[in-house]
Amino acid sequence: MNSELIKAYHEIIKEEARLLVGLQDNKEINEGEWYPINNYSYYLYRDELVAYLRKKVFSEPENIINTLLKQGFLVQLPKKWEEPTSERLRSLHMDVLVRSSHITTQYGRPPYLLSYKFAVSRLIVPSKEDRIIIPNNPLTNDSSKKLWHAILFFFENNQEITNVYVNIIKKYLGDSGLDSYQAYVLRNMLQSLDKNTYAIIAPTGSGKTEIYLFYTLATIIKWQMLDDDRKKKAILVYPRKTLTIDQTYRIVRLLSIANQYLRKYNILIRFVIRDGDTPHGISDIEDGSLFRGINCPFCKEKDNKLVFNINKKTIECKRCRTTYEFIIPSREEANEANLIATNPWALETRILDSAPKDINAETLSNTALAIFDEVHEYSGLSGGMISSLIEVIRCINYSNELKLVFSSATVPEPKDFIMKLSGNINCDVYSYEEIINNNKNIKISGERLMILGYFMMNPQYSWNTYCQLWSVLMAFLGYAYQKSEKLSPQSILFINNIKELRRVKSGYIENLSLGEPKDHLKNIDSIEPYAYWHYLPFSLRAPISAKASQEGLSKELESKIAEMYSELPKEKREETANKLRGGEGLVVLSTSSLELGVDYDGVSFVLNSGLDNPVSLIQRIGRGGRSDKTLRTVLGMILARAVPTEILKSYDLSFMKALAKSNLEGYKLFVTKDNPQIIKRRMLIEAISRIAKNGENTYASGGSGGPIKDTKILIYLVEKIKDVLVRSFE
Repeated sequence: MNSELIKAYHEIIKEEARLLVGLQDNKEINEGEWYPINNYSYYLYRDELVAYLRKKVFSEPENIINTLLKQGFLVQLPKKWEEPTSERLRSLHMDVLVRSSHITTQYGRPPYLLSYKFAVSRLIVPSKEDRIIIPNNPLTNDSSKKLWHAILFFFENNQEITNVYVNIIKKYLGDSGLDSYQAYVLRNMLQSLDKNTYAIIAPTGSGKTEIYLFYTLATIIKWQMLDDDRKKKAILVYPRKTLTIDQTYRIVRLLSIANQYLRKYNILIRFVIRDGDTPHGISDIEDGSLFRGINCPFCKEKDNKLVFNINKKTIECKRCRTTYEFIIPSREEANEANLIATNPWALETRILDSAPKDINAETLSNTALAIFDEVHEYSGLSGGMISSLIEVIRCINYSNELKLVFSSATVPEPKDFIMKLSGNINCDVYSYEEIINNNKNIKISGERLMILGYFMMNPQYSWNTYCQLWSVLMAFLGYAYQKSEKLSPQSILFINNIKELRRVKSGYIENLSLGEPKDHLKNIDSIEPYAYWHYLPFSLRAPISAKASQEGLSKELESKIAEMYSELPKEKREETANKLRGGEGLVVLSTSSLELGVDYDGVSFVLNSGLDNPVSLIQRIGRGGRSDKTLRTVLGMILARAVPTEILKSYDLSFMKALAKSNLEGYKLFVTKDNPQIIKRRMLIEAISRIAKNGENTYASGGSGGPIKDTKILIYLVEKIKDVLVRSFE
C-alpha cells in the first residue's frame, strides 16, 4: 500500500499544481519549470479527487483518501469552526506552500513577499520494493549471482571468507537488500582491483553510504584475513561533525555485526571517532556520560543511548547493557583503530603529530583506504587543501597502495573534478543518472517529489521577521498534528549567519509573547492563507484558540523550536538530533550543520534564507522527503532577500533552471591546486609529517612535546623542517 499511497499523493499534488497556477482543464504543468502562484484559494472536492484518482488507474481511491486524511497528508478546509469536517481538500505540502507564500502580520494586509513562484520536479530514487538484491551463489536472480561472484573474486576465490562477508551484509540489511544501482556499483568496485580511485555520485537517499561502507568492510576483512596486515587503516573523512555523528550509528551497527562473525577468527575491527571532541583519556570522561548522543542499534527500549562505562573502559547501551568493546573511547588507544572517522581539520592536525598513542603521522602512514563523503564541499581553496592532504598521505605511505573513494549527490562534471582532487586520471565515476539511463538492467521504480518555492522579499519588510513568522506557522503545524496524534512534520530553516539565526530565535520567542498565533486561530474561512486553525482536530479548535488568547500556548510552542550550529554546546546539538530522529515535530534553525548527508526521516519542509550556490541549495532541500514517513515528498522554499546580489539572480536563467530541475548542468567545481600558498602549505605539512613519522617531537600537541615555550626549540624545529625540505629537493 505504501508505494501506491506515495504515487497517489504525488499525482494529487501534480493536479493541485495545475489548479494553483490556474490552468485550463486540458493543460498540465511541465515539471522543472517555474510558475506563479495565482489561485491561492483553490481546493479539490472529495468526489473530484476520487474521480481523478480513478482516472489515474488507482483501484481504491476512497481508501487512499481516507488513509491520507488519517495520516494528515490531506487537510480539510472547512469554512467555519462549526464544521467538524469538510469536502474541500488540499495536500499538506501544497497547503503549506500557499500559506508560506502569503505570510503577513495582520489579516487582510499584503504579504511580506513581493513575488512567489513554484516548481515541481521528480527524482528517481529507490523504493523498498527495489531493495531486494542479496548476494547469493545458487540459483538466484542475475544481479544477486553477479554480486556474489564479484565478492568471491575480491576475496581471491576464498569461499569461506566470502560466506562470512555475505552473512554480515545479509544480517545488516535484515528484511531488505540492495537495489540494482547499489549492487552494480559495489560489484564494479570489488572487481576493479587495478583502479585506486572511485567516485559515487548519486542523489540524496540513493544509498551511497551503504555502498562505501560495505566496500570499506570488505577491504578491512581482506587486510585482516588474506593479507595478514593488521596495521593498515581506513579513514572516513566527513566535512561536518553532525554528519560524522549521524553516520556513526550505521558504522557501529555494521561493525557490531561484523565482529560477531569475525570473533572465531580472532579478529576485532576497532573504530574511533577522532576529532576535537574526542576525550584525551579515560580519566577525562564522566562515568555514564553519553557517547556522542548515539542510540544503541539493537535495543528497542526508550532512552537507549550509548554511554561510557569507565570501570570497563568501554562503551555500552544504557538500557540493555550491550558492550561495544570495538569502539575506542578516547585518544589513549586511538592509533589501535582499524577504521577512523574524522574531519579534514582534525586529519591535518593528526598528520603533523607524533603523539605515541593517538592518531599520528605513523598511524596515517598505514592508510590504505580513504573515503571522502560530501566531496562537493572541497571546491576552490578547500579543494586544494584536501588535494594537498591526499598527496601528503601518499608521500608518507608505507605501502604506496592508497585507494580513494569519493561520495556526493551534487558534483557537476564529476570526472574532471575527481581527477583534480585525487591527482589521479585513472578513476571510475559511478554517476547515478548515467547508469540508470544507460543500463537496462538497472531498474529503480521509486520517486521523490520536490515542490520548490522561490520567494522574493518585499523591500519594505524584513526577511528576518518573515522567517520568525514562518517558524510560528511550522511550529503550530507540528503542535496541532501532535494533538491530533498524527505524524508530526519536521521543518528546517537554514540561516548561514549564527548572529542572524539567534535573532530569528529570539524574534520567534518575542512573537509568541505578543500573542502569535492567536489571530490565525480566529473563525475565518480556512481557505484564507492567514488561517491556521484548520490543522487542529475539531474538538480542540475553540479550547486552543482560547488558550492562545490567554497566552497559555506560547510556552508549548517555545519547545517546538531548536537550533543547530557549530558554537552550540555538544549536548544541545545531540539533544536536537535525537529529537529529530525520534520524530518530534520541530522547527530547527540551522546553519550549514544539517546541510550534508544527515538522514532524518520526518523532515518535510525546508526554507533557505538567502540565495546560495545551487549545489548548496539542492543539498539543503535534499534533507527533506527522504522516507515513507514523508511520502517521499519535500517542500523546499528559497527566500531571496531584498539585496541587489540576490534579486539579480532571479534573472539568471541558468541559475533558475538549475534550481527548478535540481540539475547542475552548466556548473563546475574547481580545485585550486596551483595557488602558491597552497603549494607552500603542502610542502610544510609534508616536511613536518615526515619528522612526526620518524617519532620525533613536532610539538603539534601535548603528546608530541607541545606547546613550544622556548625559542631554542622553535629554532631547532625550523632547522629540522628546512633540512627535510632540502633533502626532498635533492
